[in-house]
Amino acid sequence: MPLIQLTNIEKILGDRLLFDKMSFQIDKGERVGLIGENGAGKTTFFKLITGEVKPDLGDVSIAKGGTIGLLSQDPTFAPGSTLIDEAELAFKELHDLAHEMREIEHQMAENYTDKLLEKYSDVQHDFEIKGGYAWRHKLEAVLDGVGLSRDDWEKQVDSLSGGQRSRLALAKLLVAEPDLLMLDEPTNHLDIAATEWLENWLLNFGGAVIVISHDRYLLDRIGTRIVWLTQRKFKSYPGNYAAFEQLREIEMTTQQRAYEEQKKEIDKQSEYVRRFKAGQRARQAKGRETRLNRFLSSDQMIQQVQTKRAMNLKISTDQRAGDMLLRVTELSKKFDDKQVWSDIAFELKRGDRVGIIGPNGSGKTTLLKTLTGNLDADAGEVRWGSNITIGYYDQRLDDFDPDNTAFEEVLDNVEGYNEQQLRDAMGAMLFGGDDVDKPMHLLSGGEKARVALTKLLLNKPNVLLLDEPTNHLDIKSVDALERALDTFPGSILCVSHDRHFLDKVAKRLLVLDPPGYIDFEGNWSKWRQKQQEIAQQAKSQSKPAKQQNKRDDTKRTEPPRKVEAKPQQNQPKKDNPYSRTFGRLSVSEIEAKIVSTETELARLQREAASVQVSRDPGKSKQARQQIDKTSQTLRELEQEYFLRGQS
Repeated sequence: MPLIQLTNIEKILGDRLLFDKMSFQIDKGERVGLIGENGAGKTTFFKLITGEVKPDLGDVSIAKGGTIGLLSQDPTFAPGSTLIDEAELAFKELHDLAHEMREIEHQMAENYTDKLLEKYSDVQHDFEIKGGYAWRHKLEAVLDGVGLSRDDWEKQVDSLSGGQRSRLALAKLLVAEPDLLMLDEPTNHLDIAATEWLENWLLNFGGAVIVISHDRYLLDRIGTRIVWLTQRKFKSYPGNYAAFEQLREIEMTTQQRAYEEQKKEIDKQSEYVRRFKAGQRARQAKGRETRLNRFLSSDQMIQQVQTKRAMNLKISTDQRAGDMLLRVTELSKKFDDKQVWSDIAFELKRGDRVGIIGPNGSGKTTLLKTLTGNLDADAGEVRWGSNITIGYYDQRLDDFDPDNTAFEEVLDNVEGYNEQQLRDAMGAMLFGGDDVDKPMHLLSGGEKARVALTKLLLNKPNVLLLDEPTNHLDIKSVDALERALDTFPGSILCVSHDRHFLDKVAKRLLVLDPPGYIDFEGNWSKWRQKQQEIAQQAKSQSKPAKQQNKRDDTKRTEPPRKVEAKPQQNQPKKDNPYSRTFGRLSVSEIEAKIVSTETELARLQREAASVQVSRDPGKSKQARQQIDKTSQTLRELEQEYFLRGQS
C-alpha cells in the first residue's frame, strides 16, 4: 500500500482552480523531486497531505501508522529555549521512555515483581528500537551536518538568524526520521558542504521523500522520480532531473509531430466538407462533418505543445567601464573576537565573472557589503575604477517600502522611464494584469525577487554584485537568469551555493576559508575536481593536504590575485587524528569495533533487566554505570566514523 495517496483532487483558492482531478501516490523508498512554476501550488500540495488545507473534491489517504514530517519555509520555536534544547525536543519520546525506565528501576529496587520486570522490558524494548542510548550522538551529528556549529548550540532561538532557524528546523525533522519527509526548498539556507551532507543523508534514508527544490544538482543526485505540476495536474517521470529534461524533450517533440499530422488530417477533412457540402457528394460530406465534429470534441484530440512564458530578462548597460574595475588590498574584517577574513587581495577586470563560495559564517555577504560601502572594513582598501555603475541584489529581499505596490516600488527606484515603459518591463518579468498593483508585503519570495531583478535591469549597471540570486526562483526563472547573465556585457561578482548556477555563470571562484581564502581559476565543477584530486593525493600519501592561501592558477600570473594571509596569533591547530581515542584505528577496524560495542551494550542492557540485577540496588547502579560507559564508547566510535566520512 502506498504511504500517501491522493485521488482526483480538486482545489479552488479564491477564484483560481489550483488542482483539477489531480492524483498522486508515493511508496516507501521513493525520492520524488516536485517541480513547477512559483505559485503553481506545490506548497499547497504539501498542506493537503498534512491536512492543513482540505480538498474541495477528492480523497487524501495515509497508510495506517504512517508518520509525516514537513519542513516549512517559516519555522516557529518555543520562545526562551536554546538551540540545543529545541533540537532535543525531537527526542521527547525517548526522554519520556528513559524517565519511565528510571522510575520502574526505583520501583523494582523497593518492591520487585515479575509484572514490573515485564513492564520494564517492554519500555526498554521501545527505547532501544527508537534509537536508545545513541540519540545524543545522532543529534550532534545532524546539527554538525546542517552547519550549526557547537558555538551556536547554547544561543537563544529568539536570537538566531533566519538561516540558522531554517537549519534547526531541518535538523529536528531529520533526526525524527518520519516515514515521509516533505522538504520545501531545504537548501536555501545551507552552504555547499551542508547541501552535500544532506544529499548523502537522504540517499541513506529508508523512508520516502518529496522535495521541492530549484537545486538541479540535488534533484540529479537524490531523485528517483520527478513530478511536474503543470496545467493543474501532476505528470510523473522516472529518474532524476537530467532524465526528466531528456524525457520531456522527447515527449514534446513527439506530441508536436503528432499534433501537426492530426492538423493536416483535420484540414483535409474540413476542405472536403467545404467543397462537397452542397454538391452531389453532400451526403458523404455531411457524414464526414459529423465524424469530424465528434472527433474535435473527444479526448482523442492531441493538443499543441503549450510553453509557459518565462522571464524575459535582459540586463544591458549603456556605460563602458575601464579595464580595471576593482582593486582590493589587504582587506580584513572581525566581529567581536571572530576574525571573519584577513588580508584579502584581488582584482576585478572588465568582463570578469567571479563566484564567491564558502561555509556559512565565512563572511560572503559581509564581503559584498564591504565592497559596496555598506560596511566598513577593519583594515585594507577597496578601490573602484572609473565609470562604474553597481547593481546590488540583496538576498534578504527586505529593502522595500512595504506600503508600496510592486509598480510603485519600481517607479521609486529607477529614473528615465515613463509609466508604460515600466509596465512593459514588469510584464516581461511576468507581472501581468493586476499583479503590478499588489502591495509589496503580500508578495511571495519569488515575486519580490522578480521586483528586485526588474529594478536591476532598468538601472543598467555595468557591475553586478549578486547575493544568492537564485534562492526564491523556480528552475525556469533560474534558467532565464543564467541566460541573461551569459549575455551581460559587464562584470559579475556573485555569492551563491547553487552549484549548477556557479557552473553556468562563474569563470573564477573566491573560496573563503576563514581567516584566509583561495583565488581559483575555474567554475564549481573544476574546483570540486581539484579538491577531489587533493583528497586522493593526501590519502595516498597518508598525510593531510595543507590548504595554502595562494593562487591556484597556472594560466594567469599577472597581476597576482592573491596575497598570502598574515599568520594569526590564535589560529586553531590542525586536526591530529592520533590525539583522538580511536584516531589510530582504520575505518574497517572502527566498523568492527562499533558492531562489537553495540553487541556488548545490548548484553549489558539485558543483564540490567535480569531478576538478579534489578532486585539488587548495588548491582543495578553498577550495571547502569557500565551501560553509560559503553554508550560513551559507542558515541566516540560513531563520531570518529563520521569524521572519517567527512575527510
